[in-house]
Amino acid sequence: MIRTLAALRRLLPFPWLLFIFVASAAGVKPPEVGVPAEGKSDPPITVSQDTAIPRETLIGMYRTELGERFHVEDADKLLAAHQWIERYFDAAGAADRKQAVRGLEMCGLDAGVIGRIVRLRMRWPALEGGVYYVNEKRGPLEVRYFLGVPAGYDRTKPWPLVVKLAPVNPFLVQPPPDADAVVKIYNDWIRDELTRHSDALVLMPLLNLDELYGPSYAGMNNVMQPLFHAADRVNIDPARVYLIGHSTGGHATWNLALQYPTYFAAIAPLAGGASQDWQRLRLVNLRNVLPVVWADAKDDVVKPESSRSIVAVMRNLKLAVDYVETKNFGHAPPEMVADERYKTMRARVRDLYPAWVTIQSNRPDVIFNRNDWIQIWQETDPGKESRMIFRHGGGHMVVTRNSARIDARYEGNSIDLTLDNVESLRIYLNDRMVDFDKPIKVHLNKKRTIEGYAHRNIEQMMNDQIFLGRGWRYYSAVLDIDLTDPSAATRPSTNPSTRATTRPSRTGKIIIGPS
Repeated sequence: MIRTLAALRRLLPFPWLLFIFVASAAGVKPPEVGVPAEGKSDPPITVSQDTAIPRETLIGMYRTELGERFHVEDADKLLAAHQWIERYFDAAGAADRKQAVRGLEMCGLDAGVIGRIVRLRMRWPALEGGVYYVNEKRGPLEVRYFLGVPAGYDRTKPWPLVVKLAPVNPFLVQPPPDADAVVKIYNDWIRDELTRHSDALVLMPLLNLDELYGPSYAGMNNVMQPLFHAADRVNIDPARVYLIGHSTGGHATWNLALQYPTYFAAIAPLAGGASQDWQRLRLVNLRNVLPVVWADAKDDVVKPESSRSIVAVMRNLKLAVDYVETKNFGHAPPEMVADERYKTMRARVRDLYPAWVTIQSNRPDVIFNRNDWIQIWQETDPGKESRMIFRHGGGHMVVTRNSARIDARYEGNSIDLTLDNVESLRIYLNDRMVDFDKPIKVHLNKKRTIEGYAHRNIEQMMNDQIFLGRGWRYYSAVLDIDLTDPSAATRPSTNPSTRATTRPSRTGKIIIGPS
């Protein structure tokens, strides 16, 4: 029996799910919104297949990316290494990637130098300003998004990127918009965005009413996969990536940042919230992400308490958060407030290798146990696993009763770790963080110190690029620490960069280190 609308409003964490939930209960599917084919955009894609960047231009890009580590006499080595990098990411399988790694090792360049140029693509197209639409396969996943390119875009320079989540209401109409109407809606949104903010790229994932923007895996991938894919098309500055959404998008903005904190400099959740325990325990993961929050005291759609409560928790945790609450505007922010929130968000530049990182998680998925340069491999006592079914979207997720946490700080070659319920972990390092020619000291819970050298490893670094996404960060060495072994010390960087996504049996222990 269908509950009353008032009861449903209390039960559903996202008010915009009300229509879809009631329709489903009545046996009515959400509107079938048209999905455009690739190329239906303004302007049409007219980029030639020959997008190779000229040699001298590439050398100038290396100079900018490497700074004091650039040497003119290394130009040919850098070009050769870059070609091997492209072959690595073009590879059809592990054997081809291994061959590319051997080619990189023969170039005679330090792993840190190679790591700094990995994010540069030799085939970034010279795009004209306008709106482009992508509808492609990325592995097994569909990637569909609109990309706004400013009129002065220059592929040789890194550009800020704003990921903007579209509202749901324009698509909950009868009859639903067809593919041509969807193109017009997104083109209008992005053209307006480029007019207001001509100094940044803008990405809008195509809304899927079945999955929305999560919290299902498919829904979150509707946002994250376009982000990774767009980096192959345009020169994105990884220190200036922003996520903004209102209402539906506001809830999703919180959730995406909590699950993927490594990728964003700042977020702007407007009239949103994150009410679930499995979300809120991850708030400390936002130590290096600035939430720029807005709510209105008279909002009857998303109560201001949704924002107030999460902001209060962040302040109690001494995390940076910028909160503005207005009165009498209701559910939609006035233009002046929206502009101010946008500018505050855009002013934030992320430290790509911050000195203080925290990861707390009760999810077994590999990607959700990594934050910047710290990764939880195994909990000491995860407790009972629970299978949670999503109210909206396909699939489910698994959480454990007990969360695990790492607080990690580095200064010079000294790393301090405060661990809670962690059995084994990995520390990712590069030449911007430590001096590899000197030993590294790791202090565990202020009770024990282990010491060792971190060995640079190009293959390990490139494997991690597959895991994190090409060019978002680079780490040329790792230290693996296993607390089950009383003689445990730092480990050489010879282990796989990820563990299995299926959680192993609890009856045994995972020993992280040499086989």
